[in-house]
Amino acid sequence: MGELRVDSDRIEDVASRMDLRVPNREAMESLVYELAMHVDVEERTTPFEAVIDSATGVGKTYIMAACIEYLAGARGLRNFAVIAPGSTIRDKTIGNFTAGHRKSLLPMMDCGPFLVTADNFNSPATKAILDDESRTKIFVFTVQSLIAPTTKQGRKTHDFTEGLGSGFYQHLANLKDLVVFADEHHCYSGPKFSATINELEPHVLVGLTATPLKQDQDKVIYRYPLAAAIAEQYVKTPVIVARRDDRSDSSTKLADGVTLLRYKAAKATDHCAEFGLPMLNPVMLVVAQNTEEADEYATILGSTEFDGGAWAGTILTVHSKLSGDDKERALAALEAVEDPDSPVRIIISVGMLKEGWDVKNVYVIASMRSSVSKVLTEQTLGRGLRLAFGVHTGIELLDTVEVLAHERYEALLKNAGVLNEQFIDRRTRSVLSTTPDGKTVVASEDDDVNVLVIAGHDFSSTPANTTNQTPEPAMVAATTGAAALESWEERTASLGQQVSELETLQTYMPNPDRPPILVPVLRMTKVQANFSLADIVDLDPFVKLGKQIAADPEDQLRRVKVSAKIITGPDGLRRTELVTRAASDKLEASTTLLPLETLRAELIDAVLGAPVVPQRADQARAVQPLIDAFFEGLSQDKAVHLLSAYGPRAAARLVTLVTTQQRQYQSAPSFEDVVTVTPLGRPRSSMRRQVMDPHEPFSKQAAYDSWNKSFYGFDWFDSEPERRVATIVDDSDAVDSWVRLQISEVPILWRSDGREYNADLIVVETAGKHWVVEIKADNAIPSEEVQAKRTAAKRWVQHVNAATVTGTTWGYLLVSQTDIDQCQGSWSALKSLGT
Repeated sequence: MGELRVDSDRIEDVASRMDLRVPNREAMESLVYELAMHVDVEERTTPFEAVIDSATGVGKTYIMAACIEYLAGARGLRNFAVIAPGSTIRDKTIGNFTAGHRKSLLPMMDCGPFLVTADNFNSPATKAILDDESRTKIFVFTVQSLIAPTTKQGRKTHDFTEGLGSGFYQHLANLKDLVVFADEHHCYSGPKFSATINELEPHVLVGLTATPLKQDQDKVIYRYPLAAAIAEQYVKTPVIVARRDDRSDSSTKLADGVTLLRYKAAKATDHCAEFGLPMLNPVMLVVAQNTEEADEYATILGSTEFDGGAWAGTILTVHSKLSGDDKERALAALEAVEDPDSPVRIIISVGMLKEGWDVKNVYVIASMRSSVSKVLTEQTLGRGLRLAFGVHTGIELLDTVEVLAHERYEALLKNAGVLNEQFIDRRTRSVLSTTPDGKTVVASEDDDVNVLVIAGHDFSSTPANTTNQTPEPAMVAATTGAAALESWEERTASLGQQVSELETLQTYMPNPDRPPILVPVLRMTKVQANFSLADIVDLDPFVKLGKQIAADPEDQLRRVKVSAKIITGPDGLRRTELVTRAASDKLEASTTLLPLETLRAELIDAVLGAPVVPQRADQARAVQPLIDAFFEGLSQDKAVHLLSAYGPRAAARLVTLVTTQQRQYQSAPSFEDVVTVTPLGRPRSSMRRQVMDPHEPFSKQAAYDSWNKSFYGFDWFDSEPERRVATIVDDSDAVDSWVRLQISEVPILWRSDGREYNADLIVVETAGKHWVVEIKADNAIPSEEVQAKRTAAKRWVQHVNAATVTGTTWGYLLVSQTDIDQCQGSWSALKSLGT
């Protein structure tokens, strides 16, 4: 029995860099742990086989990419195959691993995978890379193209290829480190399909599916059911809508669908205009039983008699009988359905869109002949689950998908228990555990998940998973989410009321009585660039170093020699690295006390001369906070004596500490010069209802007035704590003005892949200092994302303060709900409580 080999740092790095949702990280961890148990502890030589059962819409492609990243980086595996059950999923996956594709995941991946497909596997360039054992390869093929040579596709991959010395299929089978991901694993139960994969004899075989087969249940290492995804708001919440009357003809059903669709479109237009987002066009998916029905529905929807001809020219029909140019045009239109300028609003499908068609703007599903229980258990529901805006918005119209039921409302209500059975399941993951004798092993955890279908559910009572609220990763039964069962009359009345409450779009300009707020614009670069001392925001290590030296200088300042050497890294780039080693001779303490200013200047010169510090003028200002922190720990009464005696050695320790800090920021985005200073003041538009009393019960749909110091006449907020902070600063005598920031007004690059952070407020004090303020829930403060954004914001502040063109001092403040409760309405107290 061997030792478990798990690289926790690599897991953390992959999860952070790919911004993995909690369930997707858990799926990666489960595979990592179980594979390590199989290979390292149990020392098995047989292939490792497992199934990951993850709800549709949560992100199985991210799981695959994350697993590839870990296995390539931590275990040195180089060959990964994604086997798809058909061309739709194959083409989607190829896009996910193609540079420049709008859904490419490559910018998040460090392993630099080379994509091998049926179109390029036989090229000379690909053959050269296949022979390169240092390159990571991802092979994406349909199972049909790999099947034994009974078809043209199969013959292509099985025929002898001179450059490989075998057929391509045999080349895959010869790879000792081949990892196979069988996407939509439930599709491979047939003998030919399963044999094609099994005969590759992969090192690792991972099936990914949202509906595992009964015979594969014992292979499931991770299960994240739809009930959990709904409860934790990673997908839209289904609302089942049925009529109370007996009308069930096709025209009525389709008319009901476009009515719901029109409501969704009204709110989507409002939301996108308000936040400056690309236009999102909600679409309806009509599921027909056969091609004849599909053509019938297209005729009804496109006629001038149906809804006054409003939907003519917006209908796309997709089924297996399309061929030639008609099929190519339909598939191209289907691929572009998310584009803002796509004319498609209704898609009529016959079975072709069950797997692999991943769009976010399906808001209505009309399954014309199927029972609701069948729709909920099939892949059909999954076509409408993906979140249009990436997270729950807190707006019911945009966070739900309407499922038009074939049955009458009373019949569904009577059999609600049958529907609830579709949403009761178990959640499973693998975790690390310690045995009584101290050995680390892998254990499986199971928890019940239960999301009920509730008649007339009030969505406003369900907490929203917005950008300010991240689901807790705890493995607990999910009870906060619920699917709704509503009658047509109730649902249309509810949505109609929500749409009728949409006010006329109002445009707000800055208050002319308020002085301008000038914001520095930094040059921020996605790619890694030179480190700056202003990147160091955590000063505690410098204070600690000063205290250590003050407490025991002889122990802490053992004499060292400091030099530098040039090395060539694995990427071929030449770098300067600091070299320190202990000196054999002992240096006696000096009896001559030097001026404090001289000692400080010598420390500054040593730090600025370190190889990791760029030779830029702004570093002379950026180094000051570091030296101040060091002197704080050293204490003024000891500084002159200690530094007069041990100055060179203290300088060496500081240089070593700065070098250590620099390594932590190698992957951070680059903040460079302040390009310009620009005033806030762009027009703002909103359809929110205007509320004159800022103390009225909070609503995200309200624009509040009656402020004394707001930069705009009306302000709206994502949460009640945000509004409370606005009230505190508005009432403070120490505050001159404040502004509720909108997206992209003060963007701060916080990740090297280009992701930007937008804080909540800017507060301008009467003394002149400007504060960037962020408000978060207590449970969100410790999260890696919030802390990474905090670090980025503090770097932004330090770079701005190091510049000479701003003329203003900036600060950053992160406050929690508890901070707001404890400050008792005092801005001064809130500053002391925040971080």
